Amino acid sequence: MREARPGLPWSLGRARVRAAYQDYMDSPAWRACRSAWQAEWIARYGAEPACLACGQTWTLRHGDLHHASYDRLGTETFTDLLPLCRADHAALHDLWDASPEWRRLGRPAASIGIIAVLRRHRDTQLSRNAS
Repeated sequence: MREARPGLPWSLGRARVRAAYQDYMDSPAWRACRSAWQAEWIARYGAEPACLACGQTWTLRHGDLHHASYDRLGTETFTDLLPLCRADHAALHDLWDASPEWRRLGRPAASIGIIAVLRRHRDTQLSRNAS
């Protein structure tokens, strides 16, 4: 389970919510949701999913699904989940946790915005390395 943002210890209620979330993330229901999500991606796009930030192939074993919304936790829709490699998922949460501005946008908009920032950063790094 992720730690609380620096300087903001979790209340007892928040700790309970996080524990319930972690239980779900460890459940057969979440594993089934991930498999169904992957199958839907392939059916929609005709290709394996890829990390939205770096383009690395996404797999059930080595990929994360970021919740753009928790509104339907346990009954997620396809668009509630965004494929990310583990490194970019961690980077997204680092930026989210460090910035009240991102959090003010709300989770769906901030998720898309942070992914765009990560993609631009990757593209900048690639062009520097090519020079």
